[in-house]
Amino acid sequence: MAVVTAVVVAVTGSVVLSSPAGAATTAGSVKAGTWLNAGDAVTSPNGQFRLVMQGDGNLVEYGIGGAVLWASGTANWPGASTVVNTDGVVTIQRKGQLIARYGTGGRVGKQLQVGADGVVSSLDTAGRAVWQANAFQSSVGAGQVIASGTTLRSDAGSSRTLTMQADGNLVQTVDGKATWNTKTFRHPGAYAAVQADGNLVVYGPDKKALWASNTSRAGGGQLLVQVDGNVVLYGKAGTRVWSTKKVTGLLWPVAGTTISGRYGDDRGAGHVPRYHQGTDAPVKVGTPVYASGKGTVTTVVQNNASYGNYVVVTYGLTTVLTAHLSKTEVTTGQIVSTGTEIAKSGNTGQSTGPHVHVETRVNGALTDPLTLLHFR
Repeated sequence: MAVVTAVVVAVTGSVVLSSPAGAATTAGSVKAGTWLNAGDAVTSPNGQFRLVMQGDGNLVEYGIGGAVLWASGTANWPGASTVVNTDGVVTIQRKGQLIARYGTGGRVGKQLQVGADGVVSSLDTAGRAVWQANAFQSSVGAGQVIASGTTLRSDAGSSRTLTMQADGNLVQTVDGKATWNTKTFRHPGAYAAVQADGNLVVYGPDKKALWASNTSRAGGGQLLVQVDGNVVLYGKAGTRVWSTKKVTGLLWPVAGTTISGRYGDDRGAGHVPRYHQGTDAPVKVGTPVYASGKGTVTTVVQNNASYGNYVVVTYGLTTVLTAHLSKTEVTTGQIVSTGTEIAKSGNTGQSTGPHVHVETRVNGALTDPLTLLHFR
């Protein structure tokens, strides 16, 4: 890592990822004026989050288990460097040519840091962010650990977190208030393990178990901090095996209990797919379509040839797709609740009459919606 004082302007590139190069690693932060050359990295204080300047020119943040949390999208510039400029602006350049620029100048830069929750920030001398890549990690897969000091978040906000505290306590917070904990404080250096057998365990620094979810027969799945304020442990089959609070279930997206087409119906030769992948609610055009619970809008599509206008909302490992809509009323990334109207029903796409097509998946696998969703 070398020091520079240059400041330049931005151009963007496509996102192409590659494996991180062997890095000259600095923990916590680097001071303003530093160059990150190919192979250099800055990590969170405990090393769980890594910001790597790759040899292909891409600046990438990796989380627990190698999850990609953020990338500059500059993979087509091999040999490029990241510059933490002395005014706090972060640039990516190669041989004097500007590739990308992050932040607005006019301040005195102090450092570029990677936080214990995965947030990458360039700070000025007053501690204010000149630029911030608000990356986060919400899930941890089987075989991975949550080290002392690490914070997981449900989304880019900070209202729903799970933190492995330095005192050894694993604590969930919602809107700044602790809602659940393992009561394993007074064990500094403890860590949590999402085990391959399906058990979530807090171990002391002596590797003795302090607390466990007692779900070792579930098989390796993942731990997920959800936007509904719940922390859920899923087993190998994608089923919920443990959670920090009681789960009340998801709701049918429209009022009414009438069903026209059912999941798995044979629609005859010539239909693609031949067997019905969802369940249909025959409602008139303009009927309100609601979120099934608290979740995140992950897809909004207009004028698809088959589904017409449709919306996908993700609730933990479950996704609910509502299709043939006349109007969509949400945006990708929006957090919605049970009472949120996400769309109006319609007759768009390959539809033979006004209805809402409801399609559900659990961990990516198609599932009968009537086994997951309860009528309102």
